[in-house]
Amino acid sequence: MKKYVHVCLTPALIDQYPVDRSIVVAIDVLRATSSMCVGIDSGVDHIIPVEHIEDVPPYREQGYLIAGERDGNQLDGFDMGNSPFSFMEPRVKGAKIAMTTTNGTRTIKAAQERNAIEVVAGSFANISILTKWLIEQDTDVVLFCAGWKNNLTLEDTAFAGAMALRLRSHFNAYPDTTLIAETLFQAVSLRKRFYMRSSSHFQRLIKMNLQEEVKYCLRRDTHPVIPIMVGDRLYDINKARDAKATLITDYV
Repeated sequence: MKKYVHVCLTPALIDQYPVDRSIVVAIDVLRATSSMCVGIDSGVDHIIPVEHIEDVPPYREQGYLIAGERDGNQLDGFDMGNSPFSFMEPRVKGAKIAMTTTNGTRTIKAAQERNAIEVVAGSFANISILTKWLIEQDTDVVLFCAGWKNNLTLEDTAFAGAMALRLRSHFNAYPDTTLIAETLFQAVSLRKRFYMRSSSHFQRLIKMNLQEEVKYCLRRDTHPVIPIMVGDRLYDINKARDAKATLITDYV
């Protein structure tokens, strides 16, 4: 039986993929899924990804910190934006966070709406531990790139290629988009500085003086955690079983 590793290059194409029989890895390297890994590793209790800005502020009344970003900028009136460094601050330990971003949170919600088997957040920060876990699950995988407003981005595609190469010996079906992502990652690895500095999103963030955040998000295995969706919340995978049991109890 064939076991697939798919790469969806942009949310505009997600309906072409067998999400409902796959584990979906949501990828927004710069910066949402990187920040999620940082937050979970820093002791955040859980993160609620929210698609629309107006749906976030009411969570503050429930004791949540609210994080919001559009076009790279922190939203006015929000506690934090989308910076990985914000998710390291002492105040996040034990906190609950409701979060909306330009691309990343939308990607997670899109995977859930299509009944993915599981949805996890992937980035260079957790690439090794996440790869190992995916291999253990023995099921199809969709590497789902958030891109930028339905356009593909170099960094998300390259990350998908890096992960696909690590999975290759354990899976036996690699469609063309996966091969494209792998080839891009191999090219980027040879001329990393050139490719990254030429990418549109890198340039966008550099103009906002966020180069240190970019560098941090491209470092590997800095936060070896797996954020996984349980209901509408991202938890550390080690807490997911208890979270699922609570969710089931709440609905009975």
